[in-house]
Amino acid sequence: MEMLKTKDAAELLSVSQTTIKRWAAMFPDYFPKDRFGHYIFSEQEISLLKSIKDRINHGEALEYMNLGSVAGIQPPVSQQEAPLGHTQDWPIGDMLSRIDYIERSLDHKADEVVSVQLLQQRAELEDLRQMIKQIAVSLETIQKPGGPSPSPYEDLHPVAAKKLKTPPRKRGLLRNIFSFL
Repeated sequence: MEMLKTKDAAELLSVSQTTIKRWAAMFPDYFPKDRFGHYIFSEQEISLLKSIKDRINHGEALEYMNLGSVAGIQPPVSQQEAPLGHTQDWPIGDMLSRIDYIERSLDHKADEVVSVQLLQQRAELEDLRQMIKQIAVSLETIQKPGGPSPSPYEDLHPVAAKKLKTPPRKRGLLRNIFSFL
């Protein structure tokens, strides 16, 4: 039984070494490290890597993969994890399914929040468009040669309105210099 290093496994599967390391790190129960912290792959582990590659090529996300369903291969179980035939897989599986459900619910809720915010922003943009149209119409009526009838401001304050319409008087040079006089 030949053991392959990460580089050899990457060349065999035509992927990068980083990809192999990422896949192996995602499933540490199936791909243990040696005493130096390096991955060494047996034929069985190479077949697992091939199945991961095939499943990714078929569009399955790495995060949602379950390698237990691949050819009935189970991860190696240490004696400390399952003493004397007691397995604790069902609580972990139950917990993982709950976590998966919570993650999907959270994603769904986030999508709903973004949708509501998008609808609110569209409504605000539509209100702004209406305001711009109203302002444009008001500007057109003000800029017409005939002009609109006098505003209520002119009726209430005719002296101030007259001062606004007349251009300012030119001041003498000395008066500008000695403005305090």
